[in-house]
Amino acid sequence: MKTCKECKIEYPSTVEYFYEQKNLKSGLRSDCIKCTRKSQLSYLDSMTPEDRRAMKKAEQQRNPHIYRQATRKIVARKRGVIHEDWTEKQLLETYGTDCYLCNKPIDFDAPKRGIGSDYSFWPDHMTPTSRGGSNTIDNVRPCHRKCNQNKYTMTYEEYINSDRYKS
Repeated sequence: MKTCKECKIEYPSTVEYFYEQKNLKSGLRSDCIKCTRKSQLSYLDSMTPEDRRAMKKAEQQRNPHIYRQATRKIVARKRGVIHEDWTEKQLLETYGTDCYLCNKPIDFDAPKRGIGSDYSFWPDHMTPTSRGGSNTIDNVRPCHRKCNQNKYTMTYEEYINSDRYKS
């Protein structure tokens, strides 16, 4: 049994009642889950909107893959297309590290945006979701940012047969 330091209620010493904290001797926090959540909500309520935005931005920078996946899922749901979770790592393992449109290597050290980003990695939908294409690994290929933007909302076949591809 363990007593919460905040509410002074005694609970069993399990992860059902206390969050884990590996650096402590017992391996469990000293306040129960209810009190921990209460203090976290109190902290969030005391934050300014600017602080909240900064906290969210920091979280997005620490875990960009999670946010990209969530965004893909939201867009697929809005457009009413099939969505399946896939990672950029899976995409590269499946289709290689060359751009599928121009067959040149992708520069993984290039910035995603701004100067020098033309040959950076961008996943591209062969049939765009805006045209009813699914958001599955079967419909996505590795691509350069420049090639992806040049293709715009064309399907792969339309792009290959267009004047944009030849230039």
